[in-house]
Amino acid sequence: MVNQDEFENSKFKIKSYGITELGLMYNPSLQPDSAQKALNRWIAYNKELTEALHNTGWRKGQRKFTPLQTMQIIRFLGEPS
Repeated sequence: MVNQDEFENSKFKIKSYGITELGLMYNPSLQPDSAQKALNRWIAYNKELTEALHNTGWRKGQRKFTPLQTMQIIRFLGEPS
């Protein structure tokens, strides 16, 4: 499991994000629906990320990520640009 200390020097704010909001951070040139679908695909294709999210209580179709789930996404995908 990841902890908040790993992100103390990060410029990215760890908080609860909607899936579309976070998807747009990773894909700013896409339309909101496409950005959300892209993030969902990345999660689905990355089995380790999917497992880490499931371990935090995440379920497919969930519309918001908790701060802990956001940390897992950043851990596997890196910070959005």
